[in-house]
Amino acid sequence: MCNEKDPQRGWLQFLILRVVCETPSYGYEIIKKIEEMSHGRHSIKTGTMYTTLRRMENSGLLSSMWEKNQDAPDKRIYEPTAKGEEFLKKWFENLIESRSIIDSMIEFYNNKFGGR
Repeated sequence: MCNEKDPQRGWLQFLILRVVCETPSYGYEIIKKIEEMSHGRHSIKTGTMYTTLRRMENSGLLSSMWEKNQDAPDKRIYEPTAKGEEFLKKWFENLIESRSIIDSMIEFYNNKFGGR
């Protein structure tokens, strides 16, 4: 899950599912919602987003449909499948189970490096 160049990368599928479970969305909208959730600290490159969306759709986590627009380009709207919702649920369960160790690591960081 850890990537030295981009530590959040392992979380991208989780974040995408989190966004589309709330509201089915198109790629650029998902990017903006992730930026909002992170208060602008994390931005996802467009190419990375669409590659990940395609991969998630091919693995059955997402489905998509085209939204026709008369005055603008058509948009592909993504929503979670039942498999995607189950994947997200398991992510949350693992996150909750890991919370105490994460809290311990944050406490260590704050003590060792002075925190933020």
